[in-house]
Amino acid sequence: MNQARQANILVVDDKEINRELLLVETAQRLTSCVREMDTVARFGGDEFLVMLGELDGDKAESATQAGIVAEKIRATLAEPYLLKLERERKTETTVEHRCTSSIGVALFNDHAASTEEIIKWADMAMYQGICWARCALPNLRLPIS
Repeated sequence: MNQARQANILVVDDKEINRELLLVETAQRLTSCVREMDTVARFGGDEFLVMLGELDGDKAESATQAGIVAEKIRATLAEPYLLKLERERKTETTVEHRCTSSIGVALFNDHAASTEEIIKWADMAMYQGICWARCALPNLRLPIS
């Protein structure tokens, strides 16, 4: 996640932000965007994987459903995070922190591809989206069967 910091006059250094709290809040926000049957997992570092289950059997409808969820996730993660920082002398300061997100979508059906391939497709779609337009959803990348 690229991060832009904003806190009125206070300048926040990365070392001051408790990254674990930020990651926990991010996981909670992601979970709030999906159904109970879907999966949200921390994939490494500051990356998360969201797997949507039981989408429509029609590829076009599945792509539409995935796009709606992706946009909901993007908007939810773009909302400011209010983080409490411990300062010197044990005082607490609340800082408004903003994050941008990059989202890649890969549709798959009948598990014809390996898990690694599907994740690679989503990763490629995410990086294409970063190149095409910052903070916008990338084109949905459908695997070729």
